[in-house]
Amino acid sequence: MRETIARESLEDALGAFRSLDFYVVMFGLALCRAWIVLCLSAPFVVSEIGVSDWLFLIPGALSTLAAAFVAYRVAQRARFDRRFKAITGAMVGVCVLGSPVVVLGQSTIGMVAFMVLSGVASSCLQVLWGVGFARRKASFSLYCYPSSAIVTAVLVAIVLFEGGLLAFCLYPIASFLLLLVSTSKSTGVELADGGDTASGDPAIERGESTSGRKPLPYHVIGRLLVSIVIFSFLCRMYDALPSGGAVDPLSAIGGSSLFALVVTGALFLVFSVLLGRVFNPLFGYRIALPLMALGMAIVSLFFSDHWYLSILLIGVGYELFDTLTWILLVALAQNQQVRLSQYVIFGLGTAATMLGMGIGYFAGGTVRESIVYGSLQVSSIGIVSVMVLVVTAFLVLPEGTFAQLAGRRLFDRDGGKAIVREADAAGNPLETGCDAIADEYRLTPREKDVLLLLARGRTLAIIMRDLGIAKGTAQTHIENVYHKLGVHKQQELIDLVESYVGI
Repeated sequence: MRETIARESLEDALGAFRSLDFYVVMFGLALCRAWIVLCLSAPFVVSEIGVSDWLFLIPGALSTLAAAFVAYRVAQRARFDRRFKAITGAMVGVCVLGSPVVVLGQSTIGMVAFMVLSGVASSCLQVLWGVGFARRKASFSLYCYPSSAIVTAVLVAIVLFEGGLLAFCLYPIASFLLLLVSTSKSTGVELADGGDTASGDPAIERGESTSGRKPLPYHVIGRLLVSIVIFSFLCRMYDALPSGGAVDPLSAIGGSSLFALVVTGALFLVFSVLLGRVFNPLFGYRIALPLMALGMAIVSLFFSDHWYLSILLIGVGYELFDTLTWILLVALAQNQQVRLSQYVIFGLGTAATMLGMGIGYFAGGTVRESIVYGSLQVSSIGIVSVMVLVVTAFLVLPEGTFAQLAGRRLFDRDGGKAIVREADAAGNPLETGCDAIADEYRLTPREKDVLLLLARGRTLAIIMRDLGIAKGTAQTHIENVYHKLGVHKQQELIDLVESYVGI
């Protein structure tokens, strides 16, 4: 069984890497992300003119939020798609043509306008790439997004070493042109079922569910968006903190933050290739949180000596979370349980990321001044950050909510339809869903029996009676099931089962 899954995962990966569309999308998104990173790190923008990074990020967040609102209200998605793409292309063109004049002219007003327009254009371009991912198979993002992270780091490192302005003209226009190529029907890309906005199904066009499943509550998606804001805020706030005199040993290859992008992309890509058919996003979420917490703890204890190590760990943890949230957004955009269009999903997701980063840079600058003047200790920042991270992990986005968002069936090669077909054929979808969960999470036969009873709403006393086991044994099995599935209460378990198969 495991050998078969591993072989099929490898076949999926090889199929993706052999596709020309894979490289078009990978380089296109990487160029867009590199453009964003360069705008935030360009020394001639920040140091000489004094323009802050949040002037780039906040307008980008507001523009994509507005785009999500318009996409939610509009009735004809195909027309919105064409107009949004045309407006984005026009803004990209203005940025490309105006960037040399603005930068060489060294005008404060011109630089502010350039940063604002670049933030809006790059954010809208990222939304378009997200929609492009959502129109492909869900497993596509498992390989393409981490690969694009590695390419992004390489593209940024090349420009930082050269220090030229050419990339500000080349990267955005190249990304937009690749977007046009990737969305052209002539590329022969195999779109995911129901992924195209022009599907012809009125229910899908309205973003309504046609599967008969209970719609995913909006507050669950809201929790994900809030957590994106918090994680982005924490990570970017640390980028603005003083180094405390420590020398970054990775500065020769772009610094710890850029190296974190390569490490995360490479490791995620390896795990995606090995575990593509049994990919569990919850596992990555459990790794991202401790990595960020460890980096923040180092800030509290050894920041002056190991500044680069704390930034590296926080960066790896955040990039891992960012990769997982991108994949979740792709899955949500393809999920007919979510009555929101692809533009709404990625508009909100991009807005949350940009908003968190913008607030983070703004707060980081304020904190930096307080630390320099001695009115605030770095250790206090680390302690407060760990507390915020813990509160987020337990109250805003607990593992049960994350598991509900990351329904495993969304990452199957056929979009989970095989499980649904098996459930319909068996006539008992609940048992089929529990069997699929038990196989994925490696439950024992007895734990699978307990899982089925819990999914039916049975209490501890009923489980003891039906299975003929003692109270302590039943409690142990229930705790083991909850632990393996990453849930904390019975309703979260039921929601997870329902995310596998429509009940």
